[in-house]
Amino acid sequence: MEHVDFMHLLRLSEQACESDAKGYRRSVWWFAVLGYAVVIVLALVAVGVLGAVAWAVATGRPGGWMIWLGLVALALLWVTVRALMTRFPAPEGYRVTPEDAPELFKAIERLRRAVKGPPIDEVVLDASFNAAILQRPRLGWLGHTNHLIIGWPLMCALEPRRLLAVIAHEYGHLRGEHGKFSAWIYRTRSAWWRLQQSYEADEGPVPWLVRGFLSWYVPRFNARTFALARQDEYEADRVAARLCRPEVVGQAWVEIEIKSRWYHEVYWPRQWQRAQKEERPDPMPHADMASGLLHGPDEAYATRALREALARLPSYDDTHPVPRDRLAALGVRPEVPTWSKAPSIALLGRAAPLAARHFDRQWWQDTRRDWEHHHRHLATCRDRARDYRARAADLQADEWVDWAECLEQLGRNDHAALYEQALEREPGHARALLRLTIARQDATHPETLVLAERLQARHPQHGYAACRLALDHLDRLDHTGSDLAPRDPAVRRTWRERLAHFEKLEATAWESVTATNPCEHLVAPDWTELERRYVIDELIRLREVSAAWVGGKTVPELPGRVYLVLFIQMRRTDEARGHELVQQLMESLPFPGRLLVTVVDLFVREADVRGSAAQAFYRRQRSR
Repeated sequence: MEHVDFMHLLRLSEQACESDAKGYRRSVWWFAVLGYAVVIVLALVAVGVLGAVAWAVATGRPGGWMIWLGLVALALLWVTVRALMTRFPAPEGYRVTPEDAPELFKAIERLRRAVKGPPIDEVVLDASFNAAILQRPRLGWLGHTNHLIIGWPLMCALEPRRLLAVIAHEYGHLRGEHGKFSAWIYRTRSAWWRLQQSYEADEGPVPWLVRGFLSWYVPRFNARTFALARQDEYEADRVAARLCRPEVVGQAWVEIEIKSRWYHEVYWPRQWQRAQKEERPDPMPHADMASGLLHGPDEAYATRALREALARLPSYDDTHPVPRDRLAALGVRPEVPTWSKAPSIALLGRAAPLAARHFDRQWWQDTRRDWEHHHRHLATCRDRARDYRARAADLQADEWVDWAECLEQLGRNDHAALYEQALEREPGHARALLRLTIARQDATHPETLVLAERLQARHPQHGYAACRLALDHLDRLDHTGSDLAPRDPAVRRTWRERLAHFEKLEATAWESVTATNPCEHLVAPDWTELERRYVIDELIRLREVSAAWVGGKTVPELPGRVYLVLFIQMRRTDEARGHELVQQLMESLPFPGRLLVTVVDLFVREADVRGSAAQAFYRRQRSR
């Protein structure tokens, strides 16, 4: 199915959901039944053929061709049984029992009774900054096992009442008949996707027939059910608001939005900075996580993170509403909340230290070699910085920029002067001007607006960043009551008008990038060696990522920019976690406004990536 046709069908489903919700749900039900009906019909055909072959054998009149026909029918029957009995793997993590964490299970039971939902059969802690309820079929359609999955970082970051608001939201997905229907549709989407993946590389007439049907049915099913999945998120929020109050739910979502970003952008980089001096971190990251995440980032970081989250536009890659729409639906004012006062790990009782040791042991086993690699990388940065210092009189602009970025990798704060040296040698150097503007804005320097002015005028590809930096700088000056704050309101108005212009330009350019297959029309990536190493270090920290490719894309709207297209492959493909990784990398990697991340085997085929101009640059090493 072409991407344009997929988007068209998706938008039609949204319109149908808004105009006639009941009729839309009926159409989704019938289309879901259609998929199963095709499978059942094929199974009946296969049984009929096998019966005919068996009768021919019993009467002593089988032809050689009938034997081959019987084998094809047997293969078809096997395929249909697999489709109807798709297995869902059990969630990985640390399993918690009522004996270990009685307070947690009592709280979950109170929520279950209030929602009138099914019982939770198993509680699993994992290492994600998330929570979810997973329903796994027991025997085909005969009942389900309900797993509540709670991220250890989430428990470290939120106080109990906010964590329970998140769990109430997850329970809201299972409410009443609507919840059962939505959960069934979700499981059906996952089952079709898993079946499609299992037959991607199979050869033979039966897999070819199955792939033909799946390539037609699965994209259409996903497009038709998208609006239902997003509507279900709002319904689950309403359930959580009824049980825990809207303001608590809103505070929980905002705290998660800010702290999850800080967790990836600050907490883990700080942990990895310890590789400069420590061969093995002590204390281990998960054991120390509660103290690190509870108090959260400073006010400036939190304000900026929330503002950027509220500016995020809805995406068709994710069924979750954007923060602005989610808070508006709750009727909650978007503002930075008071941070949680105590971590929720107290609910775990004696299981808390055991879980921390479990995650640290697993983390060290997976990242020991990568820690050594990062240790060597930081040593290389130190060596390069030392070399640049020795021949500073002869450095070119690019070398001054590389020196400054080496110092940033080492966590040094004296890099701004090196960007200034680069601009002395090449006044129009785009990267030096951008990085110096960022550094000056972070320090509330009086030259920030002058630098932003130069940046947006000379380099339109950085125009949006320049306007955002300028407005953030003005906001910070106003907030602190600085004498540097301009008194003329026209200054802020001018920057807002420029921002509006660049926002339209960025949106148009981004639409051009995402409207085509990510594998098409790729060019060489435009990134430095230090940026490549930075991306590798980020991927090292993501245990799920096993390999990565990269390519570049250009669009006529912003000819000075080469968009970076990052293809990641997961060790075990998981749709929900894949969406999380895309969002996480889009936010954490240092390519604002020019990065597209996609998951191989989830959004694009590995064969298409390998057949494109994308360059392989990362593959995870196995731990010794």
